[in-house]
Amino acid sequence: MATAGGGDDNEWQKLPCEEKVQHKAWKARVTGYEECVKLFRTQDSDKSPEFSKYLGLVKKFVIDPNENAREKALDAILVFVEEAQVAGKTVGEVAPGLISKCLNGRAKMKERAFDILLMYIEIEKQADIEEELIKGFENKQPKIVQACLELLRRGLSEFGSKVLPIKPFLKQVIPLLEDRDKTVRDEAKLLLVEIYKWIGKQTLTPMIQNVKPIQMQELQTEFDKLDLNGADKPRQTRFLRSQQDLKQKMEQTQASTTVSSSVTVEDVNVDMQEDLDPFEMLEAVNILDRLPKDFFDKIESKQWKERKEVLDDLLTLLTQNPKPAPEADYFELIKSLKKIISKDSNVPVVLVAAKCLTSLAKGLKKAFKSHAVGV
Repeated sequence: MATAGGGDDNEWQKLPCEEKVQHKAWKARVTGYEECVKLFRTQDSDKSPEFSKYLGLVKKFVIDPNENAREKALDAILVFVEEAQVAGKTVGEVAPGLISKCLNGRAKMKERAFDILLMYIEIEKQADIEEELIKGFENKQPKIVQACLELLRRGLSEFGSKVLPIKPFLKQVIPLLEDRDKTVRDEAKLLLVEIYKWIGKQTLTPMIQNVKPIQMQELQTEFDKLDLNGADKPRQTRFLRSQQDLKQKMEQTQASTTVSSSVTVEDVNVDMQEDLDPFEMLEAVNILDRLPKDFFDKIESKQWKERKEVLDDLLTLLTQNPKPAPEADYFELIKSLKKIISKDSNVPVVLVAAKCLTSLAKGLKKAFKSHAVGV
């Protein structure tokens, strides 16, 4: 007898689980996925050969054309990732499917996709997940972009910036503050607030200095609400498989109410924060390409106001772009600034030139070494 799912009951019910999940009848696949959950849960070892049978199949689970079947498929994938030692091998095939086919689906499907992606992080595949979520920012569907931002925020909140480094995705998040979709803009702002919790004002501010004033004001309002020494202090609450000792230590210190143990909790949390150099996060800019065409003519002008004006513009340029591209040839620029400092009779002009040289030295770091003696 034919079923609403297509096919004959007696035909597919006798098939093994790995064949049911590939059947053309969606009801057969649903049954197969449900059997997979039980099968994966009941294996004696995470190295069971049963898991290997599904290495090439789970990528198809996430793109099941029937939504009802796909929801059941995600239940099976979650258990597979949680239980199988070989699960890490599937991240490159499963994660893109989850992002493109499930994050824009029903609420239950989206939540289960989140569970799977976070579980991949737990089994040490955080770099792969981060990479796929960053790719998701370019998706044409706002629901998917918003979901990728939300998942990064949840991952950062739960695992911390040591596990889920901020550096790879921060640059891509900032432009989304201006996205045409409000849900994307709001989620980008929430993610930046979470980032602020982990790396603080001193580190984050230089990285977002070119954000539009109205957006910066909105962010600052949210930053000011945070109590980073109290309720809003970031703490890792979920741990990698390799961090189980750390998890145990955290649980022990949090269970204790003694002063000494609370100090230990603080020490552990310090270790879980990313060592982030804000300078390394900045984009290198070729300052020379942004100088006006008449820059070197005006810097030689007999009118001190013209000299100062062009130097003020240079200082603004260097302030807004504190990381000059080190490969550019700054010889002529530095030569002009040195000349002003050594020979110009106007003190305000000399002061601005000195500030420009200071900014170049700080920005170029080691690349400034060849100019240092002359300066």
